Amino acid sequence: MEGGMSGWGIRHMSHVSDHPFPTPTPQPELRRRRRRHHRRHPSPPPQPTYSSRHPFQAMEKPVEEPMSRLTHDLIAEILSRVPYKSLCICKCVCPAWRDLIADPAHQKKMAQTLAGFFYHINDESTAVPRGFAGVKYADMSAFPWSSVPEIHPRLPLPPDSTDCFVFLEGSCDGLFLACIYMRTPAGATRYMVSNPATSEYIVLPHSGYAGNAYLGFDRAASTEGFHVFEFVEDWSPPDHRGKESMVVTRVRIYSSKTGAWVAMEPKWDIQVSLCFGQPGVFHKGCLHLLTDESGLAIVDAEGLRWRTVPLPILVARSFSGFIGKSAGQLLYIASLDSQGYGSDRSLTISIYVLNVEIYNWDVCHQDDKRMYWKLYKFSNVIPKKKFLKVIGVHPHANLIFIAHSKNEMLAYDLDRHESPVVYHLDHNYHRFMQFCPYVPLLSYLPLDGAIRLAAPN
Repeated sequence: MEGGMSGWGIRHMSHVSDHPFPTPTPQPELRRRRRRHHRRHPSPPPQPTYSSRHPFQAMEKPVEEPMSRLTHDLIAEILSRVPYKSLCICKCVCPAWRDLIADPAHQKKMAQTLAGFFYHINDESTAVPRGFAGVKYADMSAFPWSSVPEIHPRLPLPPDSTDCFVFLEGSCDGLFLACIYMRTPAGATRYMVSNPATSEYIVLPHSGYAGNAYLGFDRAASTEGFHVFEFVEDWSPPDHRGKESMVVTRVRIYSSKTGAWVAMEPKWDIQVSLCFGQPGVFHKGCLHLLTDESGLAIVDAEGLRWRTVPLPILVARSFSGFIGKSAGQLLYIASLDSQGYGSDRSLTISIYVLNVEIYNWDVCHQDDKRMYWKLYKFSNVIPKKKFLKVIGVHPHANLIFIAHSKNEMLAYDLDRHESPVVYHLDHNYHRFMQFCPYVPLLSYLPLDGAIRLAAPN
């Protein structure tokens, strides 16, 4: 056919394999052919890959989670060293960790919150008890904010001191300081630091003095060991009004790392008279003490830094001022009850937080109370009893503990404004009775290689 190709030629050339325009295969058919091919000829396994960092490096393996190789006991041991607030966060990581922390078999190991208070009974009608017979324990484990198992701690005591007079001086982060009056003609005194959770104790060398003693220890920096501060007071010369007062004239500091006392003179900018019956607080490597001059005296563990800070509110005549440590902050609690005796009005409590800039020793701070303190909480809804006194603060929760003359201990919730009775004292309460908080410390005493002693069972 002229001018074109016959129908036969077109049909014939459409079956020629080298036709420049072959008829395309439909897509579904291609997919079916590929599947048939892969079934008949499966792909070979992937070749191993090698790291280019080293010519002899072994074949790379899939990355394995490190925590998956740890047993439950190892994870529990790690979590037991985590601070309490971080431990609460760890409960939300996964159900396995939550169950591990809640397991009663591990709760004793992870108990790092307030478990109770030790307090010393001074009954003038009876003879002074020997040993720790006059020390009682107020258990707080039954309350929701405690979250620790019920325990019955016992303060260890050297076998040769059971017939001596022993007085509880204070506690700090699970360790306790006691003063032992030795039965010798000279009546020498020795200090002892102990850990009720492990029944360990160490008797310190004689300091040469007998003064007000305080313990300094930070479990977050336990490698630094503990320190014992001893302040010797003497009568000062009469002032312009002819008034004399007891002021600190000598200071000795014991370090568990050196095993020795270091004597020095106080280097505060004013003469300091310590408040009787008030605890010391060890915070940021420094000891903090309330003074009779409505101030706060600070000294570091080496005796190199000294500072006094005015209080935001004057200390009342009933010693209503109180310092404590909670949530990593130093608190000053002022209860405005100048007489110490009740009325129909409510007790007013103000809580202040110390500014951390105070520890910037190179900066000269102005004598302005507003620069040192920040108001944290204020409450006037606590019903006033015959006598009320703040005796402690919870290390993590917004709770303060109050005692009054009806021999009851109250736990006041600063958020809910509730003050239930949490303990009934065995003996008559008096305002100079000191309460020592107990936060179990499951690690050993930081003695830096020294011999560790354990009390007999």
